[in-house]
Formats: sequence, structure tokens, C-alpha cells
Amino acid sequence: MKFCRATVTFILSLFCASGLFAYNASDLVSASTYAKLQKDGVVQVSHYKEKGAKLSLVPNTPAAKEAYKMWTSDEEPVFLGEHLYLIPKSKLNASNPESVTIDAASKIVRSVSKMQGMTYYSHRSKKVKTLYESAYCIKGPKDRTRVADNTEGNANGKVLYAMLDDASFGKTNYRMEYTQNAQEVALHFINETGLSVMGISAVSKNNMHIKLVITDCGDSVMVYMAVMAKFPGIKMLEQTMNESFIARLDSIYTWFCKQF
Repeated sequence: MKFCRATVTFILSLFCASGLFAYNASDLVSASTYAKLQKDGVVQVSHYKEKGAKLSLVPNTPAAKEAYKMWTSDEEPVFLGEHLYLIPKSKLNASNPESVTIDAASKIVRSVSKMQGMTYYSHRSKKVKTLYESAYCIKGPKDRTRVADNTEGNANGKVLYAMLDDASFGKTNYRMEYTQNAQEVALHFINETGLSVMGISAVSKNNMHIKLVITDCGDSVMVYMAVMAKFPGIKMLEQTMNESFIARLDSIYTWFCKQF
């Protein structure tokens, strides 16, 4: 009996490692969303100053559904944006798609220093700009002493802190909370310091949340991202703020894809 149990456990672990327990992408989202993913590879939605706006693209998985809990304020966010991608593993790594695993993704989303130099296209300026002039892990929420990226082992339950010096908001400290299981890895960014734009205090501490969830879907990977933020509805800030939040999602997506 002991031998049988050990054998079954070993076989199950092999199945998990090989991706045989991966999700079916069509089961995770609505039929209409899946059709758009099949056609375009991406679905994007955003809401600005829309009362009652809700997350609408969240995949039906345990890690992704945590996104429903990330906004804890009694006041509604001013901006809400979601991006959902379905990416063939062969597109992420044509020579070795088998290398595209959750463990590999887990290391990637903890490689904060690789965010340095990431670019985005500014629709306002109509040119490519550098989003993060510098990016690295730090000792704590208020201590910007640089430390090495923590990429060893499983990410589940880990909490890291990072300093991102970006084009719009300057130097900002973030708390980064991770969850990981056999099929998914997720990252939740929360701003630990306030954000300012053009000398105006725009986003208070804990008022910007970004969620990234990577799900193994067999031959493909589903990537879900959401940003929720509260800031003053000042006319002169609207375009800058809205573009900045979308740029963050685009940059995080590029950060993930390029490392494969």
C-alpha cells in the first residue's frame, strides 16, 4: 500500500510538471472573450470616472479571481483597466516552447532589475519613451538600499519591495506580493509611496494596484493584467494619468515576454 501511494504521488507530480494538468483556455473566459483572443490574441478594456465599473476579463482561476479583492478602499477607483492575452508558447520561445513553464515565469516576474530601460509608445508625444530609468529590489517599503533580485525557489507567499524610477511619476516604492501554484503565478503591485505628476500630488499611498496573473494553458499561456487607481479628476491630468496607467500594463507585458 505504501508503495502504491508513493507511486501514485510520483506519477501525479510528473503530470503536474509536464503541464498535463494545464487549464483549457476556453474554459477560463466567456465565449465572446475567447473568440476575440483566438482572433486578435488580446482583449483590452478601460474605464475612467465610470461609476460602478467592474473587472470584466478576470479568468476563472483561483489566482486570477484574487483580483476582485485587490481594491479595498470604500471609494471607487477613478481608473480601471484590463488587458488579457493568449500567447502560444512557441511565440514566446520558438526554439524551445517546453521551456515556457510556470516556474520560469515565476523567476521572470521576480526579476525586477530587468524592468530597467523598458520603453512604451507615448500617444501624447507620438514617440517611444523610456518608462523606467532605473528599477531594482530594495530592502523595505521605506529603505531604498538596493538588493539582488529574489528569484530562487517558489514565489508563493513572497513579499518583495522595489523602486521604479519612471517617466511620469519619478521614484516610487512598491510592495510586490506573490502567489504561485502548479498552473499559475501572480503578482500584485501596491504603491508604497505617493505619486506626483507635474508637481501635483496625484495618487496617495496604496491607491494604485496592478495585478499580473500568468496561467499555463497547455500549448499557450494566458496573461491577465489589471490596474486600478484613484486620483483627483483634474482635467489637466486626465490624459497623462490614463496613458501612464496603460503604459504600465504594456511595459509589464513586454517585461514578461522578452525574458523568454
